[in-house]
Amino acid sequence: MASARDPSALPLAGRTLLVTGASSGTGLAGVLAWHKLGADIVVGSRSAASCAGVADRMGNVKVHPLVADLGDPSSVDAALDHLRASGVAPTDIVHFAAGGLEPILRPLLRITAGLRRMAPSEARDRALAEGRAELERLVASTAAAGMAVNYDGPRRLLERLGPALPRGGQIILFASVWSEMAGAGCPAFYHSVADSKTRLERWLDTQMRAWASRDVTATVVVAHVISDTSTGKLIDRNIAPLMSAQDQSEFRAAYVTTEQTIAATSGLLLRPASPAGMLRRVYQVGSDELTDAIAPEVRAVASRVPL
Repeated sequence: MASARDPSALPLAGRTLLVTGASSGTGLAGVLAWHKLGADIVVGSRSAASCAGVADRMGNVKVHPLVADLGDPSSVDAALDHLRASGVAPTDIVHFAAGGLEPILRPLLRITAGLRRMAPSEARDRALAEGRAELERLVASTAAAGMAVNYDGPRRLLERLGPALPRGGQIILFASVWSEMAGAGCPAFYHSVADSKTRLERWLDTQMRAWASRDVTATVVVAHVISDTSTGKLIDRNIAPLMSAQDQSEFRAAYVTTEQTIAATSGLLLRPASPAGMLRRVYQVGSDELTDAIAPEVRAVASRVPL
């Protein structure tokens, strides 16, 4: 009989999880948690140094690196070729990595800093409209970068690994409530991220039908703002204060934390929520509970973010 300390008795023993964005934020929290539950980890990150840093955080255990720039499909191919040559075959894919905001961060911070210094007034309303228009132009001019890192690279990763996942394997993606509002209610600063992530989800939904006979499942976790990540802090400190007092209160009440997100994802890994042959959407708002729908009032207040 396996003892309580026997790794084979742990709930994720025998699973090999490929986690993208694993060197920081929710991705790092995930690999630390799932390693403790017995999973072998493939660390997806942009550099070998960051992969080594994750191994150090895990107690110097052996991890399998996947060093790739998701904005460059050829980099993804090279990393996957190296992984295959090493004999490592992921059983599950947890895709945290995202990008697209980097080109607009400095203008966004400048615009929001100016707006936060202004009292509510017609002048502030004009400045807000001008700031939104500037962000719309910037987002449109840099949208290709977001499409590359949020669609082209991840699609290549899933094209290569999806058909090789074993029966019972899972694919888990993450999205914001704004990803469901692409083109209608999505803040200007988030348009390229929302558009590119939505495109990946639509592609994967089609693929899941082709993979249905193999008993592989896929889930999109639509989380509200994860308040303790770098993006979450950016939104909370710079954008939420531009909302009305009532909207700020409701918007912040729906925040989730990294710990709650990892708890919810761990539940999916241990108890798959998705039937094979389709991409299921679940929602996380204000807790670690996953639901099949999101309250209309949560969606409504998110649509009133002013930039």
